[in-house]
Amino acid sequence: MYKVSEFQSDKGLKNISIVRDDGWTIPTDPANTDYQRFKIDLTNGVTLHDANNNVMTTEQVTAFVATLP
Repeated sequence: MYKVSEFQSDKGLKNISIVRDDGWTIPTDPANTDYQRFKIDLTNGVTLHDANNNVMTTEQVTAFVATLP
């Protein structure tokens, strides 16, 4: 299970963080192995929660993945 958190930086930019079920944050860096695993897990149907802890639908996950680097 993963959770997506979105927040505004001090410069007003939208930032996204991905939190694993063990509480660790995964950077959205394509070179990071945890991030690569996260993207594989999403294609295999792992549960993804939004910032309000609601389970995201397949359509929401697909739209979210399209925004990732």
